[in-house]
Amino acid sequence: MELKKLKPNTLFWFFLGRMINISVFILIEIILYVVLFNLGVNSKIILPANYSEHYLEQNKKVLADSKPFDETHIPHTCKYGLFDLEGNYISGNFKESIITSAKDFLKGNDTSRHFFLIERDKEYLVVNYDVSAHFSSKSLNKIIPKLELWILISFIFIFTLIVVHSALQFGKKLKKELEPLLNEIELIQEKELILERRYSKIKELDDILLSLFNMKAALSNSLRMEWETEQKRKSNISAIAHDIKTPLTIIKGNAELIKEENKMDDIYQLADSINNNSDKIERYIRLLIDETNNKLINECEENLNLSSMVTDIITESKNLGKNFDIELITNNKNLEMEVSANKDLIERAVLNLVKNAIEHTNTNKQIKLSFEYKEHNFTVTIEDFGKGFTKEALKYGKNQFFTERMERSGEHYGLGLYFANCVAEKYNGHIVIRNKPNGSGAVVIFEIMLPVKE
Repeated sequence: MELKKLKPNTLFWFFLGRMINISVFILIEIILYVVLFNLGVNSKIILPANYSEHYLEQNKKVLADSKPFDETHIPHTCKYGLFDLEGNYISGNFKESIITSAKDFLKGNDTSRHFFLIERDKEYLVVNYDVSAHFSSKSLNKIIPKLELWILISFIFIFTLIVVHSALQFGKKLKKELEPLLNEIELIQEKELILERRYSKIKELDDILLSLFNMKAALSNSLRMEWETEQKRKSNISAIAHDIKTPLTIIKGNAELIKEENKMDDIYQLADSINNNSDKIERYIRLLIDETNNKLINECEENLNLSSMVTDIITESKNLGKNFDIELITNNKNLEMEVSANKDLIERAVLNLVKNAIEHTNTNKQIKLSFEYKEHNFTVTIEDFGKGFTKEALKYGKNQFFTERMERSGEHYGLGLYFANCVAEKYNGHIVIRNKPNGSGAVVIFEIMLPVKE
């Protein structure tokens, strides 16, 4: 039988549980104090707040008739004073401040103290009492004269202990629930992306843990892809640098042969070979600089004539085609306008595509190059007459360093389409690659946004 995973509680129920817990303890404290107080009163250990007033009322005649005056009839919770009929203080245990208040009381003035008046023969007995609980024991009452204040202080002290204890317990439980979350964050900071799903009993924290798990998975995949790309990048850069040795060797060998050669035709042929290989080295170095410095599309804009730029591209394309004995067929539409763009950047992108087309044309020795400007879109279409793109090339052809060739030959390093695509994206455009329906070659469409300069 499969055990179902318990559904985690929400933070609301978690906090509510803690609040109920602390409320129960406080309620128990209140009940305990009430019960103990009532037990104290019922067992005569504690005198209720109205005890003095009731006692004086019940023993008023005794206090009025006793001769001589017997102070033992006065409760130990009270103070007394004897006054003559003119209101002069005779005797008692009043303090000076109480005497003044008692005289005001005899004159009928309101005072802040509680007094009880008993008329005796030729004198007045004034008893000062308070409305608060006291210990019935005189010694205990002397030690703790303000019982209610002591009860309040002790209640607050125990209440504070309950709150602090509950807070500590709550902190421990919350820390325990937060521990997997903090561990996950620490592991992410240290890039230790162990894909292990952690759980929490609190739904909100469990949701965060799930998000962190998904983030770790994505980050792990991203780091892996970044590492693989960097390794491939280093490998390809190293390969390009290594390939430079080949033309260098040819240049060095031809230079040595020139020293020994007497026929001018052979010397010219060797010099021409040196020149071609020098150009090749220059192009290799340009590839390395662009790749290592990441300066593919960090260029500034300029005002240029679209027709003039297309003319330059066609001229460069024809010169490039001559080296491969390739004929260039061109078609231009609506190019007479001024635009704002980076001429060198666009020319390099298009010439990369033209070069790729020339390299792949092997049946009909020609390529078709079409330029058109329509509704702010500048479109260049390059059509070759080769084998066309493979399925893999159609899917990954625009990726950096992708090449259909299993081994390096010539100068094909998978940067042409990638670079052109970067330029197209810079100008809010795109590149489309496809094969002709009849299987006689490939078509690459380079389209970018170039608003007309007003």
